[in-house]
Amino acid sequence: MFLGARETFGSTVFREIIIMAMWVLRTHRDNIIYYGGSLCFASCRHCFVEGVQVITVRVKLQIKGKNNVWLSSLL
Repeated sequence: MFLGARETFGSTVFREIIIMAMWVLRTHRDNIIYYGGSLCFASCRHCFVEGVQVITVRVKLQIKGKNNVWLSSLL
């Protein structure tokens, strides 16, 4: 499943994006459980986009354009 998604996505930062998505979901869940936070998709999305923007700083220039286009499609 992940290999097919990686080939379809076609990016070298696929692993980092998956890790960021899992981290955002976990921290959001912990916020709900331990701090009484509310379930909010916009909050998860905002944290994910911020994290991916940090990841794209490390991306090579040849790939940066594709990743920025993908990231802007999320906004």
